[in-house]
Amino acid sequence: MNSFNRTLTFLGVAGASLLLAIVVSSVSGPSLVDGFEDVGQVFFPDLEDGVATELVVSRFDTELEEVQEFAVKQNDDGLWVIPSHHDYPAEAEDRLARTATSMLGIRKLGQISRSKDDWERYGVADPQAEVSLQNADSEDDGKQDPRGTRLILRDNAGNALVDLIVGNSPEGKPGQYYVREPEKNSTYIAEMSLDLSTRFGDWIEPDLLKVDQPDVKRVLVNSYSVDEQRGEIVQGEILDFQKDDSNSWELDGLDTETEQTKASAVTDLVRNLDELRIVGVRPKPEGLNADLTVSPEVAQNPLLRQVLQADMARQGFFIARGPDNAVQLVSNEGELVAGTTNGVRYTLYFGEIARGSARDIEVGLGDAPAEEAGEAGEDTAEDQNSPEDSPEDSPEGGDESESGPRRYLLVKVDYDEGLLGERPTEPVAPVKPEVLLDAEKAKDAGDAEPAAENAQSPDAEPDACDEGAAAVTADEPAATESEPVAPTSDDENVTTEASEAPAADEKPAADGDETAPAETDANETGGEDESKSDETPQVDPVVAAQQAYDAAVAEFEGAKLSYESAIRDWDRRSEEGKKQVDELSIRFSGWYYVITAESFEKFQLSRENAVEPRSEEETAAEPPAGLPGGLSIPGLGGTPLGPPPGGN
Repeated sequence: MNSFNRTLTFLGVAGASLLLAIVVSSVSGPSLVDGFEDVGQVFFPDLEDGVATELVVSRFDTELEEVQEFAVKQNDDGLWVIPSHHDYPAEAEDRLARTATSMLGIRKLGQISRSKDDWERYGVADPQAEVSLQNADSEDDGKQDPRGTRLILRDNAGNALVDLIVGNSPEGKPGQYYVREPEKNSTYIAEMSLDLSTRFGDWIEPDLLKVDQPDVKRVLVNSYSVDEQRGEIVQGEILDFQKDDSNSWELDGLDTETEQTKASAVTDLVRNLDELRIVGVRPKPEGLNADLTVSPEVAQNPLLRQVLQADMARQGFFIARGPDNAVQLVSNEGELVAGTTNGVRYTLYFGEIARGSARDIEVGLGDAPAEEAGEAGEDTAEDQNSPEDSPEDSPEGGDESESGPRRYLLVKVDYDEGLLGERPTEPVAPVKPEVLLDAEKAKDAGDAEPAAENAQSPDAEPDACDEGAAAVTADEPAATESEPVAPTSDDENVTTEASEAPAADEKPAADGDETAPAETDANETGGEDESKSDETPQVDPVVAAQQAYDAAVAEFEGAKLSYESAIRDWDRRSEEGKKQVDELSIRFSGWYYVITAESFEKFQLSRENAVEPRSEEETAAEPPAGLPGGLSIPGLGGTPLGPPPGGN
């Protein structure tokens, strides 16, 4: 074989080897894994800010062993409500905005798995799914539940804008989570800032009463109870606390010589008003007005009235007859009245124990039917404080304040002008004294007097010289001493000198009969002048009156400025109080509330806990006979319960 043929042979073998290598590489090389091409892309590219009108969060509660689903939705009126809780207002819709915003631009940082077998491992199993629990939360191994939290955002047409299951957070990577879209198998890792909660208390206005502790100026604790068997009210203590000018709490009827109010006890109660939180709600039955009176339609219909009474009795509230056969609301565990400086008066009615699981307490799923209300009422008297009847379960993330027997609560609010204090009285301008008015009249008359003196003759006006001559002539007998008169004797000269310049210490100059009276007159005159010089100079009454009047005017001007400031403050507080009453009346109008056992106990203040002795001897004071200041609660003290009359 020549060299040319060998070369061709080598080239053919090399080409075949290259072709074989290409074929083998294409057959044995790794294929493109499905899903990896999505890394770096946005999960929900069509999501726009402000479009979501509904949020649904689902989570499996390992303590209750059930799925907890919580939804917040915008209703047809544009208001945010909680459908799962009887459309209770969601006053924390900003949480929804934060959640929706956190989903904008969320990217797939990396793919972790394409197998559904890894869902439980990363905590992205559906909350509704049955799991093996091999990765469930355990006190021994500290593992988390394999089921994740499912988040759904919808628009107003019901279309899902976001549907994502959020799982565990990778160790050492805060802010990152394993996530999965429910209809897909792949698990990704993503970075997001989430605020996902299924707790009712996280989505509502936490400040129920909207009252500030420093504004509370009066608190009345009326500790009565209802004897359901006899249909009577059993009256207990009535404690009426008021703030004095130094912001110290004083108890009405206190023996101040031997007793004093325990300020810490009252302050703790008022703080509880400020910090009052609710853990559940129930819709009030129709026929019970916002001011807790009964509507005429229900009051006049025996069937509707019976339904209303049964519903209320189940929660521990009753319709009773007060003075003059008037209808009034009473509660199983008494009531508390609190007044603020802007005229808002709260009345809190404490009812029956709320029984059941945490979910039952929140939304009332476990409430007894109306026909069983009587039996529930019979058990209450014996078991209402029984620890074994209190729910052991608490909402997820709850604290100790949400354990123990919860209580139903009704709240009424109205405006009481008496709580603002007396309306400022406008000061009255001082009246100018009569003596000043007379002086002004005399002055006006004095200004006109020269013209009257000049009008002596209708024919001619005497000149100034003639006036002077006439004046001297008219007064001639009194002015003779001004004419030169020759002295007739020494006695006369002495008399004249004495009369012209008497001295206080001058002694008689002669013993003559004629000079003695003159000397006596001179001495007497000198004595009078000496006594007058020692006295305080008399004040002109006009000047004194003017000074007093000027001072009164200055005081009036100052009082007027103070009044204008005080009346502005009074009117401002009055306006704010009326506005707040209107807002709160709407807020409280449709609901029973459920409060914690801790809050209820803080409201049950007794005289024993609120009063301490000043000395070793302590004198017990009787409860106040009346409840002044617009805080009166009529019809209590053994008033029998009964059906309401034909109307309010």
